[in-house]
Amino acid sequence: MTDDCKAGIALIVGSLGGILTMAIHPKGALSLTTAEQGAHMSLVSGVAHTLALLSVLLLFLGACGITQRLRAADRISFAAIVVYGFACVAVMIAGAVSGFIVPGIMRHMVRDVPAARHDWQVVIVGIFQINQAFSKIFSVGTSIAIILWCVSALRGGGIVRGVAIYGCVVAPLIILGIGIGHLRLDVHGMTVVMLGHVLWYILVGCQLCLRPQGRCEA
Repeated sequence: MTDDCKAGIALIVGSLGGILTMAIHPKGALSLTTAEQGAHMSLVSGVAHTLALLSVLLLFLGACGITQRLRAADRISFAAIVVYGFACVAVMIAGAVSGFIVPGIMRHMVRDVPAARHDWQVVIVGIFQINQAFSKIFSVGTSIAIILWCVSALRGGGIVRGVAIYGCVVAPLIILGIGIGHLRLDVHGMTVVMLGHVLWYILVGCQLCLRPQGRCEA
């Protein structure tokens, strides 16, 4: 199996893992009222975000394969993997916060006296804002990396031109949506971002598997 095929498989599996993560991601955590609900949310959130972190790891391995495929003297693809690595650090922090820190706080909240519930909710809302910041870094950083990979492909080949054009369209739209505040990166907003990115990953992954090695100008 060639390196291109391995990278393509990593992209596809990581993308499917990201989709599954958004499908099972818990919603409405602030409405929890019992310890049983807190324990259930903690379990589901832990599973979802563990899957998310594993998916990001696979996507990063696949991204290394994209960079290798698009390597050129202008180093645009190299800049892309650096930006993507920066974005992956941000989503690792966001995933750890959402998957392991917030559920722990929720367990303490439901066991505390009712009078302290408001204070706990203030803490959770504050942490959510921190999580939003890291999610924005990830979403924008990933979009910039996709733009750079696509520009490299349009300049020197390596990815089908139609796929590169798609990336050059959808990635700026995601950045614009976040920048003007239209995309709020809660579960629903992140699902929109993920679908935009994941479709590009899968298209590139399929090409790497079906047309490994060499550069494609079509």
